[in-house]
Amino acid sequence: MSLFDIYADYLDTLRIEKERDPKRLFVTDVGKCLRQVALRMVGAERKQPGPQDYMMWDLAEYIEETLMHALDARGELIEYQAPLDIADRENWGGRLDIVRVVDDHAQIVEVKTVRSNAFNFDDRPKQDHIYQTTIYDHYYDYVAVWTRHIDPVVWYADRGGSNPPEEYVITPDFEPVGYLMDELEAVRRSLPALPDLLPKVLKLTNYKKVLKCVPDWRCSYCDYRDLSCHPDMGEEEWATEKESWRPKAKADLGKLYTWAEAQNHSGVLSVLL
Repeated sequence: MSLFDIYADYLDTLRIEKERDPKRLFVTDVGKCLRQVALRMVGAERKQPGPQDYMMWDLAEYIEETLMHALDARGELIEYQAPLDIADRENWGGRLDIVRVVDDHAQIVEVKTVRSNAFNFDDRPKQDHIYQTTIYDHYYDYVAVWTRHIDPVVWYADRGGSNPPEEYVITPDFEPVGYLMDELEAVRRSLPALPDLLPKVLKLTNYKKVLKCVPDWRCSYCDYRDLSCHPDMGEEEWATEKESWRPKAKADLGKLYTWAEAQNHSGVLSVLL
């Protein structure tokens, strides 16, 4: 047996699968593909974790625990892996990472470990991480542990060690997140019926000279793809720029216009008006 297999087998023995209600919803479900959440609740076939997944989770847990110990050593740790009481909703669960004290104020810290190449893109804090942290802030009982609190932060750490960590203060706005939780509850009530596949999206590629209609990025990383869910993973060019933008014959001009207007893309708008 290789060292890698021995390492993976050892991590596997440390993981205890908890008995969970399959219909239970979790804070981390908010922002996910609705169909993916539904497939999890009905127990659909999915890709099983491999040794590399276990190593990734092991590193993530180590980084989070090290931050917890660092805060504890400074006397700034209030809670670690605190369970969340979502009392006004049926059958929801969640556990926030860290609560610390900053200048006599409690603050939630949501730890996210990402690959090194994630730092090449200016898309942090990610929307689903904002949703998640907003829910923690809304439901966490600050009064039980501290008298005052400030806005939570999301702390991004590079699992590869190539980039320094980044932290982002989140200004919570629970109302739209509450609607997303309502949507997930509606999905649960409708089971075993499944939500629709994610629609394709428009994306600029080739140094922003080509506009393509591509699968939603979440489909590329979904464990249910090609087993329980079968999205069309093909891509189409809808417009290209040479001297000016030119739509392709296959492009849906209505969707193209909606995208260009939302992105305020004057080049594409000019040829559609």
